[in-house]
Amino acid sequence: MRTERDGHGGDATPLDTARLKAAVDAGILSDAQAHRLTAFWSAPDTPGGLPSETAADAMSRPDAEEVRFARGFHDVFVVIGLVLFLFGLGFAVGQMGSTALTAATLALAIWGLSEYFAKRLRLALPSFVLTVAFAPTFLFACLALVSGDETLGDLFTQTAPPPGLIIPVTFVGIAGGALHYWRFRVPVGIAVVAATLVFLAALLVEVAVPGLLDRHLPWFTLAAGLAAFAAAMRYDARDPARETVASDKGFWLHLLAAPLIVHSVLALTVSGLDELATGDALVVIALFVGLSLVAVLVDRRALLVSGLGTFGIAVGNLVAQANLSGETALAVTLLILGAFVLLLGSGWRRVRRLVGRPFAGGALAPFVPAFD
Repeated sequence: MRTERDGHGGDATPLDTARLKAAVDAGILSDAQAHRLTAFWSAPDTPGGLPSETAADAMSRPDAEEVRFARGFHDVFVVIGLVLFLFGLGFAVGQMGSTALTAATLALAIWGLSEYFAKRLRLALPSFVLTVAFAPTFLFACLALVSGDETLGDLFTQTAPPPGLIIPVTFVGIAGGALHYWRFRVPVGIAVVAATLVFLAALLVEVAVPGLLDRHLPWFTLAAGLAAFAAAMRYDARDPARETVASDKGFWLHLLAAPLIVHSVLALTVSGLDELATGDALVVIALFVGLSLVAVLVDRRALLVSGLGTFGIAVGNLVAQANLSGETALAVTLLILGAFVLLLGSGWRRVRRLVGRPFAGGALAPFVPAFD
């Protein structure tokens, strides 16, 4: 995972990596240029000074959809310590104080830890975990402070605090998450802020028209998913070659948008997934194929991953109608799913060229990597 002021964190080479990182921090080199320079320096005897092409290199940077979570097991080790420390702190404060005090203490601790591990050391995985944890914790602390309930309760019930109090406090909570993102510039923070904005939108809708959200929840989540998808595409448009931090921001927004879109569309088109009729199973498969085409066009796999489970349920439903035993039907379903993922994964670039050729040079061109 990159941060907006992150440097390259590759293996030790004769190249002075500290100076290289300083050049990235100063804006002299981009993250991608630092990566290529390190590769060049570590393999001077190969033609052109670059390593021979590997299976990973054979896929272009955009198609590879790189996301850097950690630079080594040191990141994992630090995260284990962070989780243990925060859980211990929360349990200790919870024994002495209220829910609001516990959440506020944790939010303060997360911010302090972010100053060291995200701002100073710039460790990828710890920065990710701390960023994901801060916004909901701070928002929860703000809401717990005004709820007057040790368990926070249900903000959408008649006993909840008045909207004139809850909504401003929610704005404060979201502003805190946005401030954390602005301070530490961890790409996943943009998706965290977007998720809290979805919560605020749900709260505003429920306050304006009580009961509307409950009656039309799939439409609301679909609108939220499409808004997140549009924001993700704007970041993709800024970096179609997937070389800068904008690509990472787009990835996390796609990851937020995908389940909202997939499950909303399914809720609006089929009655339920518990016992799919043959017609509903075929509808689910057709929807998955359509979402797969979108995923291929925009060169993002989040939609595929989000819909894969539902696709498996639909395929399993059809397989079960062949009067196979439960174990055999499960094995056949898993084989079909695995074969689909492997075939699409291994032929991703060829599929993109085939599907995307009619769109080359059209309206999608500014938003997605090249098809050729």
